[in-house]
Amino acid sequence: MLKQKIKEKIIQKAISLEKYGINDLAWSKEDAKSLINAIMKDEIGILGGDVYKLTLNRLEPLCDNWSCEPIGTGSEEEYYSKSKSESLKYIENYPIQSGEEILFSITFTEKIG
Repeated sequence: MLKQKIKEKIIQKAISLEKYGINDLAWSKEDAKSLINAIMKDEIGILGGDVYKLTLNRLEPLCDNWSCEPIGTGSEEEYYSKSKSESLKYIENYPIQSGEEILFSITFTEKIG
């Protein structure tokens, strides 16, 4: 079960995608980076995520995503660290045009809700 402190960090700046018909949460680029940095030492990993573009109250999947496969012989802690580092790198390097509102949904190794 997800520890309450970690859950609070995750949902703090999350944007619900329910009004767009998606049962998920997402974050702006800066909020996603801040979130990953905030949970860097916590016992949770990131399986991957999806990228969306928000335009005129419409959410458009961009078919861009990333995934972080568990390390075959590594420890759980090594996977958690690697998955967060890879996710942070992907989000930091994702190109965003001026004026675009891009959101990143993140799939964690534990269910949030």
